Amino acid sequence: MSSQARPQRPDLVVLNGTVVDGTGRAGFRVDVAVAGDRIVEVGEVRTEGARTIDASGCVVAPGFIDVHTHDDLAVVREPAVDFKVMQGVTTDIVGNCGVGAAPASESYLEFYRTVLGSILGPVDVPEWTTTEEYYRAVEEAGPSLNVTSFVPHNTLRFLAMGMERRPPTASELGAMKELLAAGMAAGALGLSSGLIYPPGMFAATEELIELARVVAEYEGMYASHIRNEGDGLLEAVEEAIRIGEEGGVRVEISHLKAAGRSNWGRVEESLRRIEEARARGVDVTADVYPYTAGSTGLGVVMLMRGTEQWEPEEVLVGSVRHQHRYEGMNLAQIAQEMGLPPVEAAQRLLEEEENAVVAVVFMMSEEDVQRVMSHEMTMFGSDGIPTPGGKPHPRLYGTFPRVLGRYVRELGLLGLEEAVRKMTSLPARKHRLAERGELRPGWLADLVVFDPATVADSATYQEPRQHPLGIRHVIVNGRVVVDEGVHTGASAGRVLRGGR
Repeated sequence: MSSQARPQRPDLVVLNGTVVDGTGRAGFRVDVAVAGDRIVEVGEVRTEGARTIDASGCVVAPGFIDVHTHDDLAVVREPAVDFKVMQGVTTDIVGNCGVGAAPASESYLEFYRTVLGSILGPVDVPEWTTTEEYYRAVEEAGPSLNVTSFVPHNTLRFLAMGMERRPPTASELGAMKELLAAGMAAGALGLSSGLIYPPGMFAATEELIELARVVAEYEGMYASHIRNEGDGLLEAVEEAIRIGEEGGVRVEISHLKAAGRSNWGRVEESLRRIEEARARGVDVTADVYPYTAGSTGLGVVMLMRGTEQWEPEEVLVGSVRHQHRYEGMNLAQIAQEMGLPPVEAAQRLLEEEENAVVAVVFMMSEEDVQRVMSHEMTMFGSDGIPTPGGKPHPRLYGTFPRVLGRYVRELGLLGLEEAVRKMTSLPARKHRLAERGELRPGWLADLVVFDPATVADSATYQEPRQHPLGIRHVIVNGRVVVDEGVHTGASAGRVLRGGR
């Protein structure tokens, strides 16, 4: 008998697939073996596994990383997170746009109800007050995918100074820094801002630079829903870059776009300014969703009306608190039913629904969307709003399969390997998610098996709650969460603290 130790028997072997490993290099035909939560072999696997998946005709890739989500409460309330896992998403990054579930307080609950409830969904009094306690609540809920988060600036500002429209005092800024440092120590990725939402919109650039310097002490990053995505786009991009440059942190510009017809085409210049900043050493990137419509609270849409030039027909009501007949109708239709001009109808709807109205707004050009998608330093984020009812933007269910089906297979905008890189290794490296984002031996076994010939989004604006086609298997930390297109209910996810 040989003295050489026998190889560990794999728990799972994926045979006969084309591995697209996340690095951008061409796919290659090999097998993949998984033992425990790790990939143990990429090559010709000769050891029989406890479970075998035949991936003939399919691509085997690292699990997708959704860099921009608002699933903060959904991962606790709906831990199956089927709308993400069924897309092939294995890691969810929450706490974006300066809004999130933690830190919290009793007074925060009222802020949540009046400002954030329409975005993150209903919530009872939180069972946590700190970022660490929130992470524990996520772990106890047992989500099907990995979760990591930013510390949201709007929340910090509210907890320190309420809805005051002024600069913070030294003690108020100090309170924000303490809360931020505690979140970073608990394992948050960095700071996020949403500079079109109150109270974050009242903050000056210098306030954000000071907070970024706290993040820099923990080697974190800054992600921003910038101050203006319309006629002030370029200045807002420059502000985000300045915060990163002077604060000493990496920068992610959230859902980069040019909103409103008069601004279409400006993303080209915004990308040029990102390239210039990168050339002088600022680590700045952006993310994008593959749709020409955005989504946010209707109250925010009304505030943006002057610069983003929406028409009543271009604003769909996705979800409301009470009068569900309005869901799926546009403002022109609602105005006609109410017998009011569109602006007055929108204001009445907001009053009757206690401000809990989510809107879908068609405001980008397809050319701009494609220009951002095809840039080498952009990645993908769904930015979906996981309301329990109504008709959410279809990006909640369809983002990643839409990229692979429409923009890779049908339009050829991206090569398959490049699209997978943007979904895996690029976001993993940017957010410093250790040992994830590439398919290599020794790394954590987050995998997706999909059929490149059939993968496609099924979600539409009128019927958004539809799972995509072509996603065969999803493995999270070595456990099968989607099996032959069916969610297994496995609670395989983990909280990734500080990228770990």
